[in-house]
Amino acid sequence: MNTSPQSESKFPAGTLVFGLILIVIALASLSQTVFNWQFDTPLFFISLVALAGVAMIFSGIASARKAKLKNNDNFSSNNK
Repeated sequence: MNTSPQSESKFPAGTLVFGLILIVIALASLSQTVFNWQFDTPLFFISLVALAGVAMIFSGIASARKAKLKNNDNFSSNNK
């Protein structure tokens, strides 16, 4: 349980990535209609999901580093 007076809210990386996926799909669909061009739909979705996975991995690494730095700062300030 967090008893500190300043409770930090966690960044919703999953929500951000899901929203970006929806925006990319909408833009791709719109561009197909406006510019009258076609692309390989299964390959597009496979690439999109792969990129979303990479984004989630990087956000997890960044979150772990931030938590580690925060724990190191708390540890050093408690040992003074």
